[in-house]
Amino acid sequence: MELDRATAALRPRDGWEGQDLGFAMARAWLLPLWLLWWLSALPIGVLCLFLTGFRPDLWLLALWWLKPVYEGPLLIWASRALFGERLGWSDLRTLFRAGVPRRLLPYLLWRRIGMRRSFLMPLTLLEGLQGRAARERRRVISNGSGVPFWLTLVCYHFEIILWASLLLGIFFLVPQELPRLDLMAAVTDDASWAYWISAIAYVFAFSMVAPFYVCAGFALYFSRRTELEAWDLELAFKTVRESGPKGARGLSAMLLIVGAGLLTAPGVDAAPMPDPDRAKALIAEVLEDPDFGSVKEVEVWVPIESPDEEEDPVRLPEGVKAVLLMVAGSLKWILLAFAVAGILLLLLRILRDRRRLGWSLRRVRSRSRMAVSESEPMVEASLPNDIAQAVRQRLRDGDRRGALSLLYRASLAHLGRLGVEIPEGATEGDCLRLARRALPRAEVAPFKRVTQAWWGFAYAHRAPSDAGVESLLEAWSQWTAQAREEAA
Repeated sequence: MELDRATAALRPRDGWEGQDLGFAMARAWLLPLWLLWWLSALPIGVLCLFLTGFRPDLWLLALWWLKPVYEGPLLIWASRALFGERLGWSDLRTLFRAGVPRRLLPYLLWRRIGMRRSFLMPLTLLEGLQGRAARERRRVISNGSGVPFWLTLVCYHFEIILWASLLLGIFFLVPQELPRLDLMAAVTDDASWAYWISAIAYVFAFSMVAPFYVCAGFALYFSRRTELEAWDLELAFKTVRESGPKGARGLSAMLLIVGAGLLTAPGVDAAPMPDPDRAKALIAEVLEDPDFGSVKEVEVWVPIESPDEEEDPVRLPEGVKAVLLMVAGSLKWILLAFAVAGILLLLLRILRDRRRLGWSLRRVRSRSRMAVSESEPMVEASLPNDIAQAVRQRLRDGDRRGALSLLYRASLAHLGRLGVEIPEGATEGDCLRLARRALPRAEVAPFKRVTQAWWGFAYAHRAPSDAGVESLLEAWSQWTAQAREEAA
């Protein structure tokens, strides 16, 4: 991942600042994201129309349930755009293939009603995590973050507000001489044409809120990773390293000039402190003047208001009253559901804390087991005996990702043999920092090259050439051979 190509400032942000960053991204990229949402949803909407037998209620429910399918391509597009890469029409096939993988299935089943979907989807689509590694990564990245829950709740209410505004706009803009929209039928009678208008308006609300929801969730994920992996410090050190001594000499010269100017600057005489007694006397003298201290009594006529008179209440159309009553009843049940959900979450939190404090049995993890990078799930139960031959075989098969993944996991295994303890759930940046602390710089250099190549492939989708992988393999072979010679 080339952090210096990021179009957003890399700095620590709290949850609300990260959400604001996502909304700013959505405003900047609204048109392409909105069109991409319709390119994803329109074919599925037509298919669901036939599968549901042209029933608007079932059709709307199906489109609502399949929201993660439309949000995946938006997430991939936003993640590329954040690092300066704009995908065009020719990249749609790649975009949909990366945005709607098979591992997205849990978000259409038991995780569909989760309240942190846009925050956790990057773990599946961008990092490719599955199974136990994904669960551990979700636990680490979600620790202490409640903003994604409120983001989902607020965006859901924005959808309702936008849908209701569209219906009321249609109702009030149609002249009275023409057939007007029946608001009651638009929300209760699925056999009327008004219900179809209501369903289409709700889908339009989906399309307008989705770019903001996806970008805000991705920005929260981006901010959380910046905090966990210190991307801002890494970029700052890289900038200082690239500037070299030339930049340091320029900074020293500038500080010398500024310091000399401050030393030769003339002094400034301070004004004397005012006397409080003299100031009070001056104020009293000013107030004694008729222009400032006089008091005038003025009589004016005011209307007499009778307490018995009441203003005529605003008369709303019956359809509007019905919609407001329905919305109020829905909000009551929604608040009740959230209260029950909050109690259940509190109980789960208490049980989890009890296990964490040791009040129940805990399964002790073996410290000797080596962790695999969470950006690539464990594909094989163990590494092959001949790493070089296996890597070259995958290159001949055209599987560069598999070759680079195998080389990276073999590098982690070699770190373990060198005595570097890598905890389970560690990211690539964590592994690199642990290696730098435990090993000399010459020992870390080959692992750093493999890590940077894997970062570029896994996150920036920059596949290295076969020659590049061969070069990494040769450096890895020399690295491991040198370690074996020293051990012998």
